[in-house]
Amino acid sequence: MKMINPQPKAIIFDIGNVVLEWQPEHVLQSVFSVSNMPMMMEQTFLSPEWSAYDQGLISTKDLKEQLADKLECSNTAMEALLQNVVIALRPIPEMIELLTKLKALGYPIYALTNMPSDIFRSLLEEHLFWKLFDDIVVSSHIKLAKPDPKIFEFILAKHQLKAAECIFLDDSKANVTSAKALGFTTIKVINFQQAIDDLSELLDIEIVSTKYLAD
Repeated sequence: MKMINPQPKAIIFDIGNVVLEWQPEHVLQSVFSVSNMPMMMEQTFLSPEWSAYDQGLISTKDLKEQLADKLECSNTAMEALLQNVVIALRPIPEMIELLTKLKALGYPIYALTNMPSDIFRSLLEEHLFWKLFDDIVVSSHIKLAKPDPKIFEFILAKHQLKAAECIFLDDSKANVTSAKALGFTTIKVINFQQAIDDLSELLDIEIVSTKYLAD
């Protein structure tokens, strides 16, 4: 992986499956008896309804009603599903450590996340790590979502950045591809160790997780 020269003016992080754990299959299994997980994913977290929810185009009430009708389940089940989404989105300690180190080294760090407003609000109130970011761009707040190039253009314009000056980390191939096409240096996140190693190489600095050392 080629080092960025000069050093980046922004390191931009996705949140789900990058900074926070996100295993949607486990969330679904916590509420429903699932016999066909790919189909259930398509009907819920990968559905047009959830996409609209991510973009702030429908309310939490609307989402619950629409998915309850589709799944033929109770509103109580949908309420439990949304509560369990928040519970499941837990910080990845090694990535919080990474953010803390980058902040201490003076790197500008940003979050760019597809997330419904109500879920983001709950997580913002629960966790302190959000304060490490110089800015947080949330899809539902601006009615745009990855991989739409417009959301990347939004964060660039907001902070007067150029794509070539930025590193973007995301676990989604589609999101990484979209960012790369605009000129971002990208890291496709597979796991925290790989993400830390790839970012260390790009920045030409040593960022080693204490857990990684222990292993």
